[in-house]
Amino acid sequence: MAASTGQPIGARAQNFLNSLSGRVTGFTPFKNAAGANIPQTISLDNIFNKWSGIGAASFIYGLLPVKQLPHKSKAKTLGKSLLSAGILSGLFMPGNPHTTNLISSRPTLALSSTEVSYT
Repeated sequence: MAASTGQPIGARAQNFLNSLSGRVTGFTPFKNAAGANIPQTISLDNIFNKWSGIGAASFIYGLLPVKQLPHKSKAKTLGKSLLSAGILSGLFMPGNPHTTNLISSRPTLALSSTEVSYT
């Protein structure tokens, strides 16, 4: 955002929106604004890690309606903490796996080249 220093408020707003959407998705809506080449640095793929999985499982354990289970309230509290910590650490984890924009990349189907003849 240093590229918009001394610019009018409209140019600064375009630069801010480019920076925000560029960091999250890799897509910049204003191509002609100052500093429009912003790489994607926040990865949404990393939020599903072992800590968020353990936290979700522990939180669900705390929500079960069975009264005989031990430490349900502690498991629910620990689950909330681990789930939020896993999601936040996953968002800002270094090593972005994307080589393209998150919006423009589409999954492709891999088809087998073997053919079966039914004669």
